[in-house]
Amino acid sequence: MKNILSITFVALLMASCSTAPEKGYVLTGSFSGEIPLKAYLQLYTEGEMKVLDSSEFSTGEFIFSGEVAEPDFYYLRIGGEKDLLGLFIENSIISIVGHTDSLDHAVVSGSVIQNQYNDYKKPQLTIDVELSELHEKYKQAKTEELKNYFETKYDSVDLLSSKAAKDYVIENNSSVIAPYIIRRELIYGMNLSELEEITNKLSPELIENKYTKQLYSQIKTLRILEPGMVAPEFSQNNTEDKSVKLADFKGKYLLIDFWASWCGPCRKANPTVVEIYNKYWKNNFTILGISMDSDKDKWLEAIETDGLTWTQVSALEGWKNPIAKMYAVNSIPHAILIDPEGKVVKRGIQASELDELLESLLATKKPKRPINIVNQKQNKPLPLNDTIKLDTTD
Repeated sequence: MKNILSITFVALLMASCSTAPEKGYVLTGSFSGEIPLKAYLQLYTEGEMKVLDSSEFSTGEFIFSGEVAEPDFYYLRIGGEKDLLGLFIENSIISIVGHTDSLDHAVVSGSVIQNQYNDYKKPQLTIDVELSELHEKYKQAKTEELKNYFETKYDSVDLLSSKAAKDYVIENNSSVIAPYIIRRELIYGMNLSELEEITNKLSPELIENKYTKQLYSQIKTLRILEPGMVAPEFSQNNTEDKSVKLADFKGKYLLIDFWASWCGPCRKANPTVVEIYNKYWKNNFTILGISMDSDKDKWLEAIETDGLTWTQVSALEGWKNPIAKMYAVNSIPHAILIDPEGKVVKRGIQASELDELLESLLATKKPKRPINIVNQKQNKPLPLNDTIKLDTTD
């Protein structure tokens, strides 16, 4: 009987919505299962999830209406903070039917853009399942050998997912979901040239799209962070609420390390970073940790637990950290090496490659070409194996 009433409810809503204004959207929903009192329409923006509207939901049905400037990806919260259903909303009549215990299987109809997104996601479902299984196996692995195996396997499968996403963007470069896919799924593993290449493949009609604008803004920022460019100046408070400036480290090689106490990969990399610091800190090298935390107590606890003895700063604003935005940080851990003159050496450095990079930079320098001393008696250069090499130790 409840299903019949739900179908009737949706039918009545659709009928009433047919007289809705030409501009705007009407989003209706009918759900079975354990029903909360309200449903919430949310949008992830400026680094956080924001509630835009709410609707009575105690009977299992809800309705939202409004107008969007362009199609965008929204979230319906039905229950707890993590009970989310993501979908594209455009100015049309959209309906959702589902069960609160399986939001991922809800059926969305009436949105052309959502249908396009479904077509994109469908082939990747198998890959997503495999990635989820590998992640669980990694967490349950008892030895480092097994963990490394599952991590390597995960990375290889993830590459397949990225390739499928890139292929879709190129083949559907005029769809509004193309810039969304780049911004939300691909940008994290791309360097400047890769990001420029795929963004430039987007149709000119998408130039004013919200996500296209974000991509070009990211490209602009990345250009000023290329090797050889002067790193943007900044200041932020340390653990004792005293201001620390980038300029304070001029004259040394500086690793700017973006991390957070809640970031599993960051905490996993920290022992390696500590080892690197202990090895090179006497050789004109230091580290500046920039935390993406919002809880000071957890931040300080992680610093002590992981033995991070170098300078640490944080705005305690999570992903809103202004330095992270300035340095185009999309994911953590993220490290950037700055030379003694304040110029970028490399960004996106992995902990595993840091030792070799620093070894090459901080080792005793030798002249590019041996200097021959002229043999006055024979009036000819000495053999190369007899040359004198200058000592260029700093």
